Amino acid sequence: MKKILLTTFVSFSLLTLHAQEKAIAKIHYIFKHVNDTTQKDKHIRDEVATYLGKQASYYTSYSSTRMQEQTSKILSAPDFDGNLVISRSTSGIKESYLLEPSKSKMVEVKRVASDEFLLETTYPKQDWDIEDETKVIGGYTCQKATTTFAGRHYTAWFTTDIPFSFGPWKLHGLPGLILAVKDDKSEVEFEYSGFDKLTDDVQVKIGTPANAILSKKDEVEKLEQAFKANPSAYMQTRSSRRSTGAGVFVSISGASSSAPAMDASKIKSMTIKNDDDYKPSSVINNPLELKPY
Repeated sequence: MKKILLTTFVSFSLLTLHAQEKAIAKIHYIFKHVNDTTQKDKHIRDEVATYLGKQASYYTSYSSTRMQEQTSKILSAPDFDGNLVISRSTSGIKESYLLEPSKSKMVEVKRVASDEFLLETTYPKQDWDIEDETKVIGGYTCQKATTTFAGRHYTAWFTTDIPFSFGPWKLHGLPGLILAVKDDKSEVEFEYSGFDKLTDDVQVKIGTPANAILSKKDEVEKLEQAFKANPSAYMQTRSSRRSTGAGVFVSISGASSSAPAMDASKIKSMTIKNDDDYKPSSVINNPLELKPY
């Protein structure tokens, strides 16, 4: 396979990603985060995925893709009456990360409603202690490794059978792909949920979307507060905002989908509700990162 380099320069005055790197594979995880320590059984859950390239990885939520699949299935049912009810068992994370270890760089894409904002971030480094203990996860022999990062002590299981030095979220740097991670308080967990090699007819690339807005963290935090306070007013002002920089995205082209095409004209009403067994707390007294790294 031809090697394609992904070059990145991050600055608040200029951001250019000249090339796009083809993703070779992706790994799925079930992400669990006890965001409210007073209601540990009402934790946040999401399906996430890390797209893997030779030079970079891209970590993002996979919930919207699952919701599209669910919607297509409902709309294609012969007995669909126009009233669309979608059951939700995850909360899509709002942050995506592009890691490029060869340049010691990471960029973050933060989502507010349907807007994407590009943030400059500190490159995450972990000092791993690799141990002799092994176990099998998903049919792969994995080895144990531990580290302390952002105020939490993590135990990871990685496999050299899949030679990517990446993993979920900001965790990376082991001599093999991280398949599972958990902190010592069982408050943060990434559980292995599947590994897929991407075939030649599915072109997945990590690159630069034109609609990502180059921003500063405090600016995006203000927009988040504005959206929470008045979603309608926020959406009405979206058209007045213009992209001032580049972003990061995963685009899929050239793929034939087994899911039926969606015909929105069939929808008379739409309701999105959480599954009965998924009622996450809205309180966040236990952030993912307990201290700066």
